[in-house]
Amino acid sequence: MSTATKRPSISSLPDDVLLLIISFIDIRDILSLRKTSKRLFTMSKLRWVWYDAMKRHVIQRGLPIPAAVATDLKALTAEHLEARAVHAAHFHDNWNSAHPVARKAVEFCAVNYMDDELPDEHRAAVTHVSFLPGRNGQYLITAVGRVLTCWEVPLGESEAYRVAEWVSARRIEQVIVNDDPKAEVVVAYVSAHPITQGAVECRAFTFDKFHGRFNCRMELRAHRQVVMSLHVLHSDYLIFGDPMHVCYLSAPTIVKPLGKQSLAELPENLVLAVKPVNRYLLIVRQRTFEITLAPSWKGLRIPQASLVAASMCIEMDIPASSSVIVFRDNSLVVDEDPPDWPKDPVTVLSRYSDDVFDTVHQYDLLPNPKAKNEASEDSSKGYNGMMDRLPCVFPSQCTRVLNVAPSSCDLRIGPSGKGFWTETRNITLRHARTPARCLVGFTVNPGPYDTEKKADVQPAHLEVCKDVLYSRRCNIHEILWKKYMIASTALEDTVGRIAIGDVTGRVEVLDLA
Repeated sequence: MSTATKRPSISSLPDDVLLLIISFIDIRDILSLRKTSKRLFTMSKLRWVWYDAMKRHVIQRGLPIPAAVATDLKALTAEHLEARAVHAAHFHDNWNSAHPVARKAVEFCAVNYMDDELPDEHRAAVTHVSFLPGRNGQYLITAVGRVLTCWEVPLGESEAYRVAEWVSARRIEQVIVNDDPKAEVVVAYVSAHPITQGAVECRAFTFDKFHGRFNCRMELRAHRQVVMSLHVLHSDYLIFGDPMHVCYLSAPTIVKPLGKQSLAELPENLVLAVKPVNRYLLIVRQRTFEITLAPSWKGLRIPQASLVAASMCIEMDIPASSSVIVFRDNSLVVDEDPPDWPKDPVTVLSRYSDDVFDTVHQYDLLPNPKAKNEASEDSSKGYNGMMDRLPCVFPSQCTRVLNVAPSSCDLRIGPSGKGFWTETRNITLRHARTPARCLVGFTVNPGPYDTEKKADVQPAHLEVCKDVLYSRRCNIHEILWKKYMIASTALEDTVGRIAIGDVTGRVEVLDLA
């Protein structure tokens, strides 16, 4: 009679075999494996295990590292590496799951009831929400009526705390935050001038967390046509208006023209998105894509003449209604200075509407290999601030066309390529079909990072989430008048947070990780 051989358990394998298995499995498998025995639990706590997991499952997949205060991963302990790798994996898996759900929600009222000088329809609506970059989604900026407020919403807590506040003389019309986490100026806003008719005032603030206050760094007064709208706040400069101007925030305040002024005169050619891309500035209008020099690069300001003369553009066939730009900062992937133009494609998502179809077009701006050689020659000779060759290849056609609902609007995108738009859908609630405003998520997946050869640079891939990220029921009056309860949204794609402000003054912060 034959006896069956007993299959050895994984915990009985030699140490070197176990470590080899751990180095090849996923983060979720490491967490489940450690529960089987005390020996595996000890091995899964080794630092090199999570250092390797961070490299393979987070960085190589193009995911941002939560709470990455240092670019060198070797400075982080095993516990810190594990916490960051698990958090990033949970957020990514939840975002791409069949039914994304918020692990936790924090709700609070952002209305300052002392502000009673405005009509009711402007007093309570949260017209703007945004996370401060580089602060792990724990600081949120809101604008309600005349009040600009910074809230602290700690991770894992159930309450929000008012940290700093500024009351404007008139209702705040637009707010923009600095996309550079190292910048001193963090936020700017525009409101009507309290005395002069037809004029506005723009203020930029630093944030003093220790004393809990905003400090005004810059104040600019001009005609509304000159300042509106604010396009981008980056490092020490603010870009606004159409024709566009750049305002340097460091004293003394200087305002200079920027880009081709003639593009503003074309019909249906408003500025939709502006993004600093290393040494250059990408400007997406309704009908044109424009590449010009960024106002500053590596701490040096570009000469004034080059801000207008050094510009190249391409004209599109039909005008877009809104656009977002995806540019990934891979400073944690490669240990070198950023190039003049990134190796990965820079992606533009533009929304188009006509009488029949509503679509989102994807355009990928691939790096120009000829410009790379010329840029290295210019840096050796001394850069004079002029553009001799386009740093990227303008697309001859879109990469992908995605059909969207006519109600879709409010495109949001994060630095990692995750984003969402808002649209009206019919959802099932308590066995009944009802309309709701929904956040539909998507991801612009990057190409491979090892792009040393020109043939390896591939366009990005746009992937829509399988289900909505968030939904809120709406009535028929909201749909008919297009005045929805959701007034503003924001995304923090490093730790996986979404902020939603409504017309009643309530703010909801969702944790997706």
